[in-house]
Amino acid sequence: MLSAAPARQAWALLLLLLLAACDGLFTGAQVTRFPLQPAAGGGFAPLRLTLGPEMNPVALNFSAEYTPDPAQAGKWNSYVAMLSYKGRTVATGAFNINSNATPDAPVGAVSVSQTMLLVDAPEIGDYELSISASGQSRITLAHPNLELRRNIRRGN
Repeated sequence: MLSAAPARQAWALLLLLLLAACDGLFTGAQVTRFPLQPAAGGGFAPLRLTLGPEMNPVALNFSAEYTPDPAQAGKWNSYVAMLSYKGRTVATGAFNINSNATPDAPVGAVSVSQTMLLVDAPEIGDYELSISASGQSRITLAHPNLELRRNIRRGN
């Protein structure tokens, strides 16, 4: 008979990894939320953010509501987020927003929240965040927002 200890250890490790991936969403303090304005090409208009080292680490999170549509089941949108300061790229990251709808459950989840970037602001100033589409939009999102969180905990 096999011991249950290895299975418990595997579940504990998986839980720790999942929680670490959520640090940007749940730790630190929410500073503000900005509505994102759609831009030509499927991305969003750039935003100016005032950041500084006292906020580090900073999480930039994307959130939106899904539009229920069984035809969008299993599809996703791909984006690239880029944070720049004085014309220099500070951080960049690719992310996908997946539809979890199915033909049997066309609503799926009501909304999505995902960390786009975890950054350390090198100095106080106005940074620019741009979110561009890196492919054709395949799902419809409503009320997209940027959530800015400061002093988040970094996963190990």
